[in-house]
Amino acid sequence: MGRKLVPSKVQQQFHAAAERKIITLNGVNLAVDLNLIPDAPLIMLIPGWLGSSQSSYARSCATVLARNGFSTARINLRDHGNTAHLNQGLFNSAMIEEVVALVAHLDELYGTKGSGLMGYSLGGNFALRVARALPGLPTLAIAPAMEPASTMYQIDASTMYQRYFIKKWRSVWREKDKAFPGVYNFKNALTLNTVSALTDYFVRYHSDFDSTDEYFQAYDLSADALQGVNAHILAAADDPIIPAEQYGRLPEGIVLHLTHRGGHGAYLDSWRLSSWADTYAVQHFKAALSNQTQV
Repeated sequence: MGRKLVPSKVQQQFHAAAERKIITLNGVNLAVDLNLIPDAPLIMLIPGWLGSSQSSYARSCATVLARNGFSTARINLRDHGNTAHLNQGLFNSAMIEEVVALVAHLDELYGTKGSGLMGYSLGGNFALRVARALPGLPTLAIAPAMEPASTMYQIDASTMYQRYFIKKWRSVWREKDKAFPGVYNFKNALTLNTVSALTDYFVRYHSDFDSTDEYFQAYDLSADALQGVNAHILAAADDPIIPAEQYGRLPEGIVLHLTHRGGHGAYLDSWRLSSWADTYAVQHFKAALSNQTQV
């Protein structure tokens, strides 16, 4: 869930200057918001499930990164950020290949001075899988969803989060139906009232997976899924969605910074709803890219 942040004049100017690009790779169209600084390293951001490049936390972090000398590319996953019309096929969380291709493409085009990748929640899960596919890319995952089944149950256990995600997911399906009339029939889905029930429906009728368990296994990052991956995780012990014990069995290449407080990736540090995680990202990528250039 995003921070209900009132942007400052600087932030408004920054985001007004963003360039929206629709990038087509292997028949898939994905939207990216770019704020490029000449001769600056590039940081790519992947927002969480049903978030977007316009989510307050993504906008806030991109602004702080730019203020500290980084170019930024805010990525919209398929169907996210009012982009349901760009592809007939529905998004699912196992679609890592198209995100790997996009990140590699952005790195090649704009990362001549170095690149980094960060993601939030499900976006953090995607970022860690991209890091597995593209070794050497400095990667920061904030409150990443490690075990999809557990995360789904945690969402359903919170009335606030459950209502938020159900409303957002239904909205995406309505957008898809409007963009591609007659292709889908979501009528029955609109009567379901839990994320669990919606996920079961989606997997059964709108995916190639045989079961919800099989679907979850496609992007589960527990056990040895991240073996050999080098990345950094920032997470909080009081996260209501991702229990801290999900981070208890990480391979040695994953550096975990677990704070006592921070919520689900929020890390609010003032009444202005600014986030300590933004400053943390700046410090992380300055160090990571500096170390990279010294090798």
